[in-house]
Amino acid sequence: MEVRDDVEVVSNPSAPLLRDARGVVTELWAVRRDDWADPTLVHVGSGLITVVDPRVSRVHVVSEAGEVLRSIGNTGRGPGEFLHLLDAFPFGESVAVLDVSKTGIEYLALDGAYLSALSAGGAVWGGFPLSDGEWLLKGEFFTDPSEETTGDWISVMGGREPVPFTPPPLEQLPDEQGVQCSEVFPWAGGAARFRLTTPRIQVLDRAANVAAEIRVDLAVEPVSEGEREAALSGLRRRQAGHGEAPEHMQQFIMVMRERWRVKCRFGPLRFDPVGRLAAFLEQNPDEFGSGNATLHFLSESGVYLAKVVFPTAWRDFTLNGGVVYALTRDPETDLVTLRAYGVDLPSALVADAAEVLEEARRRATEDR
Repeated sequence: MEVRDDVEVVSNPSAPLLRDARGVVTELWAVRRDDWADPTLVHVGSGLITVVDPRVSRVHVVSEAGEVLRSIGNTGRGPGEFLHLLDAFPFGESVAVLDVSKTGIEYLALDGAYLSALSAGGAVWGGFPLSDGEWLLKGEFFTDPSEETTGDWISVMGGREPVPFTPPPLEQLPDEQGVQCSEVFPWAGGAARFRLTTPRIQVLDRAANVAAEIRVDLAVEPVSEGEREAALSGLRRRQAGHGEAPEHMQQFIMVMRERWRVKCRFGPLRFDPVGRLAAFLEQNPDEFGSGNATLHFLSESGVYLAKVVFPTAWRDFTLNGGVVYALTRDPETDLVTLRAYGVDLPSALVADAAEVLEEARRRATEDR
């Protein structure tokens, strides 16, 4: 642990505190329905799970016990209908939905009926709820009548103008070879930026300033020339099948040739508000074979607790009340199943983590 520019930096070695993670997770239940086309995202809250199925413009609502309750949404332009479904979250007694064709958040009843909407004043590309009814959204927003901002984050709440949310630039890492990929995720009622090439978490305050940083010493993995060319060949085939214009295809290939210099194999990052526990996924991008999902657990203070390897690749996961809800992929059929795993970390592990961090803080204080 050290302090840099008044920010506490918790640096973890590559090995977690718990060296033997056998028995840490136990599968509780699994569910898949024939009417689930290709689920991509999962969220949990208010006793419900939302499974987001963009291909069919549907959100499947599941209980925390694994009972499929209903599916809501349809393709269209009207209330409760979607042209490009992005995400959906349990939100109290409703489901909050993000769609590219809408200009904000749409709230639906659990039976799919339209309730209300919250305008963000621009095109939304993603986001998530914070605490107290506030949202953090990414998209193209007009923060000034004469100025268009593209790709910005904003925070928005009912009855208030959107507020820009712009984290400071990431420091350049030599091993990334000029490639920086990161994303913003929920963290303890607020937000954190997570570097996807090597695990670094910047906990952000409401003004997007870095309040703390957590690191795990897992190396950046370069992409070999053979791997990159194979991935680019697959991309060309997919683009040709979608009827992309040749000039657009070539431009995209050039961008991805640079982007695929290293593997962005970490993420998403999830925070358990009940268990005060965090976890992030490690898995190769699909272009490089994906492979088995590995989950890394952290304490809220940033100590690396445990590492668990799962038998298949995952599409997404979330974490709540000591339970991991994962969208797992069948390696033969590529079908997606929602699975729940109970997490049972040793009771002494969190106390050990607190002791490790306190000792690191003491040493850092003595060194200054």
